[in-house]
Amino acid sequence: MSHSQQPLVSIITPSYNQGRFIRETINSILTQDYANLEHIVVDGGSTDDTLSILQEYAQKDPRFRYISEPDRGQSHALNKGLAMARGEIIGWLNSDDTYVPGAIMMAVHAFASNPSWGMLHGNCQVMNEYGQVSSTYPSEQADSKKLYQSCVICQPSAFIRTHVFRHMGGVDEKLQFCMDYDLWMRIAKFYPIGYVPHYLGNARIHTTCKSATQWHSVGVPEVLRSLAKNYSSIPSHWISYVPQYKGMGVLDLLRLYKSFPSNTTRITSMNRGMDLWAPPVLRAIVESDPSAPAQMLLVKGKIPGSPVKLPKPIVLTALVNGINVKSYTVDKPTFALEIPLDPNATTLRVDIASSSVGVPSTPQVQQRIVGGYMAEEIIPLSYDEVIVYRTFSRS
Repeated sequence: MSHSQQPLVSIITPSYNQGRFIRETINSILTQDYANLEHIVVDGGSTDDTLSILQEYAQKDPRFRYISEPDRGQSHALNKGLAMARGEIIGWLNSDDTYVPGAIMMAVHAFASNPSWGMLHGNCQVMNEYGQVSSTYPSEQADSKKLYQSCVICQPSAFIRTHVFRHMGGVDEKLQFCMDYDLWMRIAKFYPIGYVPHYLGNARIHTTCKSATQWHSVGVPEVLRSLAKNYSSIPSHWISYVPQYKGMGVLDLLRLYKSFPSNTTRITSMNRGMDLWAPPVLRAIVESDPSAPAQMLLVKGKIPGSPVKLPKPIVLTALVNGINVKSYTVDKPTFALEIPLDPNATTLRVDIASSSVGVPSTPQVQQRIVGGYMAEEIIPLSYDEVIVYRTFSRS
């Protein structure tokens, strides 16, 4: 393949304060035996020595360019790089990872021999902070069925046709950990994914990388949401795995979802007491994100001091924007309401009217008329969150 026949390959590197490793990353790209490439670094405004390194390479190699400005995180940086890319093929290499020699040439030849492939990946080594190889990532031929079970694609070994990447709309900027896994799932729905049985990349694991610091707090919840979004279910091995770490239950997972800055479907106001007692008509205003609209309002409640079975059931009637959607008969001391919401509405007023009113008998509770129960959890759920909730509730 002559140089004039070689397609331009764009390598995108999101970067923030990785001056310790980024020189090695850049060198692994610019010293490839494939000449027709461009390397785009999208830096988030680093405060270490990253900028001086980027300026050095921009001056000595015309294939290298960068921008440095505040961004909304790695996913946003990747999408900015995708908009800047001029090549037919995209490589995505993080600022602490590297390519093996010959990786880009192997990817280009594989695409040329397999025009139906939308993306491809190869094998990947795992290295430590000193660049010493410690293990091999468990890679294998990927398709939608295999990706449902696990992520068999290691991101530094992946290359994507540019039109495919853009067809997917880039990476999901709501994700900050498993945006790569989510992208593979989405690509597999539309395009064959090729496999090159050679090492193409090296993934670095070190004490400050996200894989080491955020797997439990961000990674697992994002994986579950991505599986739910793309497959409408979650594999059984994830169901058995999740409760094993930090004793996390489904409500803990849902609270984690709501703590992410990208989650914009939220309760903006409600009249529940600070002591969690619900008034005779509990009202919650839900602002729904059109990109992940609210599908259900989950209300976890209890009736303090009640026997195993209530002598007289409480009837709770749910109205959404003034329309009666469902009545619930509560005859046990703990209960959960799953109130359906209109996914087309951006603002939802949910009222829950109680058939029982009274004054709490607990001395430390402010004396007032309440609806006979405490609303311990009130959580609006999107489609994928509903799947996570129901999957783990059944388990």
